[in-house]
Amino acid sequence: MSAKTAFVTSAGKGLGHAMVLSLARAGWNVSFTYGESAEEARQLVEQVQGEGGSAFAIHCDLFDRTSVLQAITAAKAQFASIDALIHNFGPFVFERKPLADYDEDMWQRMMHGNLTNFFWLYTELIHDMRSRRFGRLITVGYDGAGEARGWRFRAAYAAAKAGLAALTRSVAREERAYGITANMVCPGDIRGGDKMKMFEDVAGELTEEGLRPPVGEDIARAVTWLCHPDSQEVNGTVLEVTGAREILARDALTTNRAGLQK
Repeated sequence: MSAKTAFVTSAGKGLGHAMVLSLARAGWNVSFTYGESAEEARQLVEQVQGEGGSAFAIHCDLFDRTSVLQAITAAKAQFASIDALIHNFGPFVFERKPLADYDEDMWQRMMHGNLTNFFWLYTELIHDMRSRRFGRLITVGYDGAGEARGWRFRAAYAAAKAGLAALTRSVAREERAYGITANMVCPGDIRGGDKMKMFEDVAGELTEEGLRPPVGEDIARAVTWLCHPDSQEVNGTVLEVTGAREILARDALTTNRAGLQK
């Protein structure tokens, strides 16, 4: 594959970090944004360059439209074009909080960070992608986002991601004639530092089930595959990368008061 350029939001740490590595190892030039993770971003660029790839880190406030547009301008100045957008950014409230306790600012941060931010990026990049008749748009959800599955004490986040899933599918249909695809990847339960890990980082480790632990590269490889030029017909999908852990087994369901299996 001739070198193309990807733009990944919020990639100094977490899943975005693994996405940058995976894309760079697949031959992509990668621009990525970071917020407070300046040192992690610097180390990530050094790692990519040490492996013979090209990466460019851009400090950006992803809640601010001007800062977002400046980041895109900087990425284009570095690599000339942007062929794939990976909207990894998505603010999350870690405190379990009922919707009735949200204030206006918390609600707006969920909506702007997950939905409006994608709109800013999409409208700024789509016309160039159309002119080249190639583009890859990847959003990130959570398991169940494509089904608009409710999430108690995470209502605002669930609503934003379900809306993003619908937006992703809508864009896929609108842009398909231009050679542009849009898909969502939904990670399973990957926590903490495991989000940044690649397969080699957990070589030999096994879970209680005797399986390799899930890590960031599981999500990153899915993103990289969806970005490939030959992935044209994979469009408008919501891909669950969960290891089937979220699927309820019949023998795991609780019993009702009569002692009968539900």
